Amino acid sequence: MTRRNCKWTYRVTSLGFATMLWVTGGCAPTQFGPAIAYRAEKAAVTNAAARHTSASPFYRFNSALLSDLDDAIVCADAPSQHEKATAVLQKANALALASSVNEIDRMPVETRKELAELAQISDSQSALRQHYERLASATLEQDLPEIDGLSSSGLQEKLERIRKGVEKLPDDRGRLVRKAMLFWGIIPTAKGIAREEAHLPGKARNKARKKFERVALWHPSKPKHASLLSKYAPIIGVEWGDARPYDIVSDRIGAVEVEGSPGAIDVHIDTANPTVYAYTSSAKIHGKTYQQLNYVWWFPNRPAFSKDDIGAGKIDGAMLRITLDSRGHPAIIESSLNCGCGHDVFISEKLESAAYNMFGDPLPGKRFSVEKDYPGKHDIVVIDTFELETGVTRPLLLTSSGYHEVIQVKFDALAAMASLEIAEDALYRLADYETLDALPLGDGIASMFGPDGLVHGAGRPEGFLLAPSGILSAGQPRKRGTQRIRWDDYLHDDPRLLEETLRLPPLD
Repeated sequence: MTRRNCKWTYRVTSLGFATMLWVTGGCAPTQFGPAIAYRAEKAAVTNAAARHTSASPFYRFNSALLSDLDDAIVCADAPSQHEKATAVLQKANALALASSVNEIDRMPVETRKELAELAQISDSQSALRQHYERLASATLEQDLPEIDGLSSSGLQEKLERIRKGVEKLPDDRGRLVRKAMLFWGIIPTAKGIAREEAHLPGKARNKARKKFERVALWHPSKPKHASLLSKYAPIIGVEWGDARPYDIVSDRIGAVEVEGSPGAIDVHIDTANPTVYAYTSSAKIHGKTYQQLNYVWWFPNRPAFSKDDIGAGKIDGAMLRITLDSRGHPAIIESSLNCGCGHDVFISEKLESAAYNMFGDPLPGKRFSVEKDYPGKHDIVVIDTFELETGVTRPLLLTSSGYHEVIQVKFDALAAMASLEIAEDALYRLADYETLDALPLGDGIASMFGPDGLVHGAGRPEGFLLAPSGILSAGQPRKRGTQRIRWDDYLHDDPRLLEETLRLPPLD
């Protein structure tokens, strides 16, 4: 095929970015940068959270970088805009390098040979990685000086072009098509969601009042090197009843492992090796940036509580996010399941008091001053407040058995544990969340997530029932950066999520 038959177009902008757009039609790109993206997609090893832009194959964006890009676009001060743009491109280039190298390492041997032939280099992983790194570095070295020479209007235009070229997240692709094809189910699905929302205030109150009696505990093991992530790593407590209608192993956390082949990956959880996967992020609130600490843990499955339990399925998990105030103290804690379901918020008493002083009484129908009405979307739900104990940094989480939802958060862990019967007591290790994209599989590595961001083989029956709403595989655990919450109304990793959905005073 000729390039015309492939419908390939190529143009170079004044920024020096190579814009490559292709309609595959059975013909692969002939340049190494876009070929990596093309081959990764064909091999189903694409990192769903690191989104490509048509502006260049050597820049990729996650939620945080897109927020930074948006900030640069609206920045009115020319020197600051150039500074922000430079920082964004440097980070976007680094993300492209890290994610593309990981994709290369996960590609089948045949795919790597095709790339090597294209670049006329060895088909070893190291050779392909180094070739991509050279091209990515050269692109950045070319682009940054050109950015410095652009006028404000020219830079604005180029940043907007980059932004418009960023691809959609997997669950946004085809959302309208899913709704159109399943239009007959939209009304009953909407009614079902409305019924669930009607019960939400009562559920929130019940969670705050629930009495735990017997639990299994997982404590973080002593780290080799102290860090904020290790400092605030939670004690995870799971409700531990005398009898369960399912195997007890379903309520034990563990390390993620994969088996099978690259084309048929089987994910399972090794409960003999309790592990919590951690990473940092940032929240943007009233023009300031606050550090966030994220913890993710996994269970072998979400067990069935009845014969036709639509929420049951293989692999389950939950997560916690702690937003620190300007002094490094926990101010806001969010919990959710790893599918994005069951998103709840816990607020420090200090922050709730500040919100009351600034905004007054809670809004009608709300329990806390910090809660907000968000027109046209489902509101974020605050479950309770927590009080920080002097010298205490590690929260105790009390979690439901089977459903694996975080019900309560307590910083008076010693007092809380004194009133509990401890059924089991174990240690867990902290691991880097990024290792979930580099799990040993045969002679290579694999990710627990597919190119759609979903955990391999972890679908739920509720995914079919909620499909008319446009939600992609509801209930199925997924990768950070692709998780949505509150019926897909918000992106979990949006740095401005808290600022937009809560009535927040400054986190001083």
